[in-house]
Amino acid sequence: MSLFKSKEERRIERNIQVRKALTQIRRQLKANEKYELDYIEKAKRARKLGWTNQYEFLKKAIKKTATIKIRLERQLLALESATQLKDQAEGHYDFAKAMNAFSKSIAEVFGSTDMAKTQVNFEKAMSKAESIEERMDAFLETTSESMFGYEGSSEEELVSDRDIEKMLEEEVAHEERKGIDDQIDKDIADIEEELNKERK
Repeated sequence: MSLFKSKEERRIERNIQVRKALTQIRRQLKANEKYELDYIEKAKRARKLGWTNQYEFLKKAIKKTATIKIRLERQLLALESATQLKDQAEGHYDFAKAMNAFSKSIAEVFGSTDMAKTQVNFEKAMSKAESIEERMDAFLETTSESMFGYEGSSEEELVSDRDIEKMLEEEVAHEERKGIDDQIDKDIADIEEELNKERK
């Protein structure tokens, strides 16, 4: 037998003690009812036989037995009520434990989801998507102008000044966008590094 009992073991022991007490009180009540009936029968016989002393003694025994019966019934009622209250309290405790486990489970789910990192990744993805869309727009505009708006040039002039100008503008725009993308990547990396430091 271990010296240190768990809460559950102590709870089971208390329940056993309560059940034993309830059983004992019910047994005493039954025995008391039997004694009372026996005393009543004997008192009737003593009265019939005219044994006054015996009759008075048996009257006192009946009174004492009735008093014990009332006390036992009160004890039984108190113990039954206390048992019900205990069962209700344990029900609340089990509910509270279940809610605690439930809230821990929710916390773990949300804890495993790094919302800051998710937001950073989302913003990065959106920024890249926007950048791709801008590049696609620029490409389609260039292609459209090349295919449908080309004014033509002499055979000697295969590449016009206008084409060079357009190409340089696109290169500058591309470099600017690339610089923005690089800056965004750097900012995201810095934020992730800060978040990792805070977690440690």
